[in-house]
Amino acid sequence: MSFEELETTFSRFIDFGKVLDKPTRKFLVFYLYSILKGDGNKNDLGIENEEFQASYFSYLRKTLDRIFENQTIIKLAKENESLTSQIINDTIKWIRDTDKKINAKNPFQEEQDKFDAWSHKPTHLYLTDWDNLINYLSVRYDREELDTDFYTQKFKELIPKSKEFVLSKDYDPQAEKKLPLDILIADLLAQWDALLTAKWLEFQAQYLEEASEDFSQKLYQKADDLEKLGKLISPFAMEVGRYWDLSQALWKKTGFEALEKYADLLENETAIQELVDLLGKMREAQIETEEEEYKEVVVYQSKVKDPHLRSEINGTRMSNDLNTVLPSEIAFLGNPETEWMFLKKYADSQLLSFQYEGTKTVFNSEEETFSHQHQKKKEKGAFVVCIDTSGSMQGTPSQIAKTLCFAIMKMAAKESRKAYLISFSVGIKKIRLDDIAESLDRIVDFLSMSFDGGTDATPALSETLTLLKENDFKDADVLMVSDFVMYSLREDFIKRMETERQKDTRFHSLAIAKDANAEILEVFDHNWVYNPKEENVIQRIWKDLQTLED
Repeated sequence: MSFEELETTFSRFIDFGKVLDKPTRKFLVFYLYSILKGDGNKNDLGIENEEFQASYFSYLRKTLDRIFENQTIIKLAKENESLTSQIINDTIKWIRDTDKKINAKNPFQEEQDKFDAWSHKPTHLYLTDWDNLINYLSVRYDREELDTDFYTQKFKELIPKSKEFVLSKDYDPQAEKKLPLDILIADLLAQWDALLTAKWLEFQAQYLEEASEDFSQKLYQKADDLEKLGKLISPFAMEVGRYWDLSQALWKKTGFEALEKYADLLENETAIQELVDLLGKMREAQIETEEEEYKEVVVYQSKVKDPHLRSEINGTRMSNDLNTVLPSEIAFLGNPETEWMFLKKYADSQLLSFQYEGTKTVFNSEEETFSHQHQKKKEKGAFVVCIDTSGSMQGTPSQIAKTLCFAIMKMAAKESRKAYLISFSVGIKKIRLDDIAESLDRIVDFLSMSFDGGTDATPALSETLTLLKENDFKDADVLMVSDFVMYSLREDFIKRMETERQKDTRFHSLAIAKDANAEILEVFDHNWVYNPKEENVIQRIWKDLQTLED
């Protein structure tokens, strides 16, 4: 991301932020980006940064350098541009919140108010009140910090000399040449301001140090969580960057345990890994032909005869056109005795004349409709998996069901396919498997849950049929995983399934039971029945599912 794009992305903070000033806010954004990208150009940011060195930002900068020494954060930021922006946003929010807390706890606010009041006092008030200021400062600062005795002596010396002039109409506090008394007051206020600023900056630095510990801990833990998630739910490590949110609680250990369990299953069990690959091929992209109609304005040209064009002579004719009359007719005018004959022929349009003929090009246009056929790659259909979570699915059936869920989640990310999980028992729960950022917690809950309750597939099938009406889920693959120990399906559902088949939707069933309801299985396009106690059941499922490629 260029500095111009970066400035645009964070323009709201740069232009309207309530912390620091605008140039410093801009420098802060650029500085954070350079740290996170680790490009080694932190000091080449297109801004003169010397102006920030003697201010609060110099303390903040040291704190930021210390916070972002963490290499895990740098690695994640380098791999993911959107994550970089999120971390910058989180850091800006922490700085803003910390600044509010610092100002709210300012132990020097009363002294700051005093300083502001004395800074705006006119010189003539110092003539009588200077000793109150000296007494106030002598209580707060020792002689090594502020020599109040020196200022006491000077006030006593200069006030008698300046009093009459200061109170006269001739005194101008804005005059270029200052009175020694005005110079003394300005020097005292400058020293007081420097001491007060130093105390305030020291307090801010200490508070920043303490506050950064908590922020760093959250930042580092979140980065560690994210790195683990990226490894566990590969291949969508980039997608998991959207899961970053410091406002959310850190992940519980049980979440990682659930993901690690099924990640290990997919890594160590060859048959299950092959099942994952197969799931991604269940609906290979097809080539479809589209016919596109379009209209065009077609221009035609033709040659037509035009008697007004004198391109060539093709005969004679009778007329009164003097421009085309034959010379023999003009001869009548040369003799007075025959002149009348010419005039009579002219009046009767009976003069023998040349007949000319020419052609011209005429253009005509009209709108015509054409059609064009072109081929395009049809996207793979969506995937809807309905998993029975009733008590009869405990044990091996539940492990197979959860492994399938985890596999489909990975397949959906890898193949960029929409994927939806509908778990059902007495009621249903719905999870978008292709939206990891929003659904990861719920997916982990599913992988960690115990199966119990009765079996009722009706709500799940009803939700599936409703889902298939959406454009994203038309021509989907629907897989129902259950022991199918349940009542028959409703007749209207069976008819609706047939309607969806006409739209290229396919329904599959995976029955993990010895006594599945055969009447229900007949409704599906493909179905398999397995005894969960049978050895190598996963391998058999994988071999049979290969028929879906045909």
